[in-house]
Amino acid sequence: MKRTLIPLLGLLLAGAACQNTSTEFVSTADVYRFWEAYDQIVATDDTSNQRILLRSLYLDPGSPGLDALRERRGYTEDVYLNAIRSYPQFWSSVKENTLRSAEFAEEIEAGVAKFKDLYPAMRSAQVYFTVGALYTGGTTLDSLVLIGAEIAMADSSIVTTELPERLGENLSRFFATNPINDVVLLNVHEFVHTQQNANGYDLLSQCLYEGVAEFVSVLALETESAVPAVDYGQENAELVRTAFAQQVGSPHWNDWLYNNFENDFGMRDLGYYVGYAMCESYYDQVDDKKAAIARMIELNYTDTTEVESFINDSGYFDEPVDSLKADYERNRPYVTGIREVPAGSIESVDPGLTQLTVEFSEPMSNRFRNQRYGPLGADNVLPVRSLQFSPDQQSIVIGVDLEPGQRYQLQLTDQYRSLDGRVMQPYLLDIQTRN
Repeated sequence: MKRTLIPLLGLLLAGAACQNTSTEFVSTADVYRFWEAYDQIVATDDTSNQRILLRSLYLDPGSPGLDALRERRGYTEDVYLNAIRSYPQFWSSVKENTLRSAEFAEEIEAGVAKFKDLYPAMRSAQVYFTVGALYTGGTTLDSLVLIGAEIAMADSSIVTTELPERLGENLSRFFATNPINDVVLLNVHEFVHTQQNANGYDLLSQCLYEGVAEFVSVLALETESAVPAVDYGQENAELVRTAFAQQVGSPHWNDWLYNNFENDFGMRDLGYYVGYAMCESYYDQVDDKKAAIARMIELNYTDTTEVESFINDSGYFDEPVDSLKADYERNRPYVTGIREVPAGSIESVDPGLTQLTVEFSEPMSNRFRNQRYGPLGADNVLPVRSLQFSPDQQSIVIGVDLEPGQRYQLQLTDQYRSLDGRVMQPYLLDIQTRN
């Protein structure tokens, strides 16, 4: 949604932290508001008063950037209060770093100016340093760059032991890279996003969307990428390219973007590298560098033809994208049948069956599954009591409670995937029990 931007110069924070925290492009006032609210919230055990303090000192007077961050990440009052109450050591350890946000304002402005030199058509945008609840270090909404200072300004000293195990492990690995040292690059990356068209819609287009922002920001600042996946990808270029080529037709990007080290490489966000490498390959081939950057930024990432044309022009793959997609379609896994229901007998199923074993053409990943109603809707959905993969992962066992004379349906969606990430052809389980 579009927001009316307010002038940022001279924006002051009332109270003990009163100071100028803005430049032409960058506002950090929300960070000081947060800590004023935080200190008073933790000083009382009255939960109702805590809510009032959060609202009156931080959320209500917050900037358009804070409003946008809350909208983008679903930050409710309860989300904030739960994080504040649950992680006192984390907040104590990160506070000093976040209060340094204003120190980077001029560097960010200078980085944006360098970006404009590369892309003169750059549109105005605003940068807001805010404090979130551990959901994001940086994102955008329309012409707003939204920085979650509690993540973006962290370093290896930040305490993560109180956090839920998975979140703590992932943030600990990220904080070990000292992201505060790369906060200017992060801001320029997100600033590039404000100039791009809508996000991609599948693995290929979304990796390109992220890769463009990373490549252009690195080019503007004349530095190296701070994304560990880019360094890893450059060292393992052929291995990554081969693995990615096998998934070019996938609608999902779980193992390549915004993931938690769960892929076969043990390296999160490798899609950033793939998109970056495509951009680099294209940029190196063309003579008009500014035109090349303009094409990257102005790509319509929702237009399959435009995205594939750019990638083909980059020469990143050894064969055209449509050929890779055709290979992907031919090799998608599928359901071969239901063990307890022989072919041709789906209209006379024994109502005494307590389980249905759906068999696949190959072993499937047990990380992904999804079922939906069939075309007949909720009234005819299969009554599922349990659902689990077999030990060899080549079938899924569905515990059922059937009744005589009933039509049952269950749609197994393309969320099911093979071990190497290819999505399954959707399958409609459709049976009729005998009277």
